[in-house]
Amino acid sequence: MYVQNKNIIIVCEGASEKAYIQELNRYLEEEGIPLHFIPRPSNGGQYSFVVKKYKEVRKDNRTAEVLIWVDWDRYQRNDNSDMDNYLGRPDEIPAFLFSYQNFEDFLSMHCDRSELQKWWISCISRNHFTNPSHSSEYIPSFRTFMGGNYSKGTIPIDINCHSLHNLKMHQSDTSIPIKCDFADLLFRLMEAHVCE
Repeated sequence: MYVQNKNIIIVCEGASEKAYIQELNRYLEEEGIPLHFIPRPSNGGQYSFVVKKYKEVRKDNRTAEVLIWVDWDRYQRNDNSDMDNYLGRPDEIPAFLFSYQNFEDFLSMHCDRSELQKWWISCISRNHFTNPSHSSEYIPSFRTFMGGNYSKGTIPIDINCHSLHNLKMHQSDTSIPIKCDFADLLFRLMEAHVCE
């Protein structure tokens, strides 16, 4: 029996999120899961960029479900008054889905727990969870963590049953300080299709 895909447009920060969504879509299609995400990068997580992109996408897709997925770090730091603007957003702008603290932290959640633990310990050593690091501070460490195989716009892990199982387990494990609202959405939508 053919089931039509549920299509959701995701306004996201940039090339890394777009690449992730494309890899995720490949997995969903291969597994016959009727879910498809359409990435629309805003070229940065700054509130004004994200809202501008959201309004453009919404104008051209009046009946589509359009969500926003960005990194929490700049909002916690209130860069460019992003948190102030977010808290004062108009009703037509939806609540954002956040990666706490950033996309690279989200990627680390796809690793086995022992590997993930190495990353979150390095985050704690930088005081990353209370004073989020800037990309210039954490990207070199993340590249090393990924075995030298990482740059923005690339996905250094395979999106498959194993990595998504890790993501699901780590997302629900309260002892792990890294979380992502997009992961909650993904697993809620996948329901019966989640790898155990």
